[in-house]
Amino acid sequence: MTSEQIKASFETYDIQLSEPKGLNPGNVFLMDLNNGTPETYTINENQLISIYVYSSNKEVKKGLKDFEDKTATASVVIHSKYEIANALLFYVKEDAFKDERVEEIVKGLLVTK
Repeated sequence: MTSEQIKASFETYDIQLSEPKGLNPGNVFLMDLNNGTPETYTINENQLISIYVYSSNKEVKKGLKDFEDKTATASVVIHSKYEIANALLFYVKEDAFKDERVEEIVKGLLVTK
């Protein structure tokens, strides 16, 4: 799975991926996990998508463990995390509505992996 395939899935559902602006550099969803740097995008004006693409699902599991280790004592905003083959995706909606299309995108990607 590539980041291009993931981004194309968002476009299929008419979700615009924009470059995030004004994010705190210390935001936990911007940090490197298991030596992977995320591609980050804003959807629906104030919701964040972080995409990590690794060489294998084993590396995704290590990235997820790294996230859990790094945030164990932190107060992390409400978010959803998805493992899709060799990709790890975080969806941060904070107080905004949950865009159900994200769930549909993930379901579709799980089928195509």
